[in-house]
Amino acid sequence: MRRPPTQVSARQYSLNDRRHGGRFYLNSQTGWHQRLKWSILARTGIHMKTLLLLPISAFALVAGQPAVKCDAIAARSFGDDVKIQSATLVTAKGNMPEHCDVRGVIFPEAKFALKLPTVWNDRFEMVGNGGTAGTISLGAVDGAVRKGYASSSTDTGHDAAKEVLAVFAYETKDNPNARRKFLDFAWLSVHETAVLSKQIIQAYYGAAPKYSYWVGCSTGGRQGMQEAQRFPEDFDGLVIGAPGLYNTGNSMRRIWIGQSQVGDGAIPDTKLPALTKAVYDKCDAVDGLKDGIIDDPRRCDFKPSRDVPKCASGDGTDCFTAAQISALEKIYGGPRDSRGAQLFPGEPVGSEPVWADNFIAPDKTVLPRAESQMKYAMLDPAPGPSWKYTMFNFDSDPARLGRAAAELNARNPDLSPLKQRGGKIVQYSGWADQQVNPYPGIDYYNSVSTQLGDTATRDFYRLFMVPGMFHCNGGPGCNTVDWLAAVVDWVENGKAPERLIGAHVENGKTTRTRPMCPYPQVSVYKGSGSIDEAASFSCAAPK
Repeated sequence: MRRPPTQVSARQYSLNDRRHGGRFYLNSQTGWHQRLKWSILARTGIHMKTLLLLPISAFALVAGQPAVKCDAIAARSFGDDVKIQSATLVTAKGNMPEHCDVRGVIFPEAKFALKLPTVWNDRFEMVGNGGTAGTISLGAVDGAVRKGYASSSTDTGHDAAKEVLAVFAYETKDNPNARRKFLDFAWLSVHETAVLSKQIIQAYYGAAPKYSYWVGCSTGGRQGMQEAQRFPEDFDGLVIGAPGLYNTGNSMRRIWIGQSQVGDGAIPDTKLPALTKAVYDKCDAVDGLKDGIIDDPRRCDFKPSRDVPKCASGDGTDCFTAAQISALEKIYGGPRDSRGAQLFPGEPVGSEPVWADNFIAPDKTVLPRAESQMKYAMLDPAPGPSWKYTMFNFDSDPARLGRAAAELNARNPDLSPLKQRGGKIVQYSGWADQQVNPYPGIDYYNSVSTQLGDTATRDFYRLFMVPGMFHCNGGPGCNTVDWLAAVVDWVENGKAPERLIGAHVENGKTTRTRPMCPYPQVSVYKGSGSIDEAASFSCAAPK
């Protein structure tokens, strides 16, 4: 049974003022014990018990209509450490409806935006971030508002334009709040913003949202799972895409790939078409269809030393040298220490078409981010600005990641508090994700299933693996799926997602559809009909 909506969290806190390093302890309902320097629940302008006891019927208002003027929100107090900087009524323009645009900051530096449509669907949707965050996800907020949701986002406590990548987490005399900002990025600011957003919604509409949803991919996926594990009362349904649940491990894997590209093993992007051809020639038809999609890369026995073209002499764009083949073996094999112990999974085949933007050039997306995270936020003690990715030691440095892992990683398999209150999770990842290795997400789902039981897990948590999808979207697969509609239908109507339809869209035109099946089921061709039509496939257990 779903718990009735409440104005603010029903969890009980014991804490001191956050400036004095307080702690909180969650009650026996959740069993979760976690450090926290402060909570917005202790700083509201209205006493928490008053909000909890005040029934919705006490407001003689029509649901979905503002109870106060927009600019009144700016004058309202939501606690000493919350500053509402502006509340502006924005008139309808184009496809954006009229809405109240609220901006503010939570101490020390967590900026947020909350947009409240005049015509409200009685629901709240919070959206996640990407990368190292540092910006408010206004585009996603606007998308939710167009659908009638009240929607918010946080920059997670730092400004990416001023503090590039992970610099925000490095303590200096000019950055005394670094540890607090790290915690905000790791998990705290999302919770704080969610609670505050509901309080502002209550003040503006005179009613709490009937349902609250989280939607995020990549960093946003990790943020969502942190919420599910640490604060299961914040959201009724969560869409968790391509989550970096093993965040420290994923950064270590990026460093490993970066080191493989130093020296003779470096692979120029001109060779990627040859590598892609070798991979797809070997793996595409393993599932029984030659359709340009690798359904499950684990089923393909691809070995660079055997399956890529070797240069007979010299070098060329259509062949690989011995050093480059050795580098490929390292990339697909994954990080190991000098004793051969596996530290993180290797790369699944299928993402090679986008390696040029992610893997093989030291100045590309993921390596500078991982290097910055290691030297400022993850390694303990933090080595600082002079540290380079080539200095990471795979024997000694993994042990230095423990402090960051405790805050950044979202790997606690006990989701029973979320299940008990009726919460639902729809998680998805692309099999060809080039930025966040999809294997830890599968491992996490399996760990929850082991902890709670397979049937109990499927009652509230479903994982969908999307063949041929790159990071969050893109790729040859059918990666356009209405994940939010699936979780809303599950939360509000009790309809669990047994089969979703994914589309491959090019230039605004759908060229292929396929069923998305809850893991471990896979999409199986029926033997007749177009391979570009979902109706030609069924969901079945893998053979």
